[in-house]
Amino acid sequence: MRVLFVDGCIRGAQSRTRMLAQTFLDTLTARKPDCTVEIADLNTLRLVPLFGDTLAERDAAVAKQDWTNPWFAQAVQFQQADLIVLAAPFWEGTFPAAMHTYIEHICAAGLTFKYGEDGSQIGLCKAKHAVFFGTKGGIYSQGAAREDDFAARFLKTNLRMLGIPELDVVEAEGLDIDGADVKGILEQAKNQARAMAERL
Repeated sequence: MRVLFVDGCIRGAQSRTRMLAQTFLDTLTARKPDCTVEIADLNTLRLVPLFGDTLAERDAAVAKQDWTNPWFAQAVQFQQADLIVLAAPFWEGTFPAAMHTYIEHICAAGLTFKYGEDGSQIGLCKAKHAVFFGTKGGIYSQGAAREDDFAARFLKTNLRMLGIPELDVVEAEGLDIDGADVKGILEQAKNQARAMAERL
């Protein structure tokens, strides 16, 4: 199994989100020693969003189906993975801009998806399953704030377009509320991550 870990944990080693993802990956690799994990570290990649001039440059490469162009390095890696693991903290309704930019880079018509004759989008990615790990300072699973959480919904929409219909989500929330049992909340989420890895 070829696993791609998209690390959008911009706080690096201090990230509670990365802790959850690492728990999952450690459990998975212990169960499946032959699986390899590739890491797309968004802190290191520092991808640049598309602007008018760079979009034209990228579109020209798309028209030539030139997938060796550096613009498509992340898209090629993503397209070939058997399992996608994404991790990013909750940030202004979804997650940090670095993750949005990464998604912009992997959405390449003709490589990771194509259009059918009726205009529908057909995914071309090898993986059929993805896992998303997130952490939140507040509570968004219930109450009025539930409408303000677009992270998993945003990912589901884009992953479905790329041909990945299944997305499992593990999130720890309420971590920054005064008096919260942070250790307990994180341990519960880590147990969910372990159980998910055991099922794969």
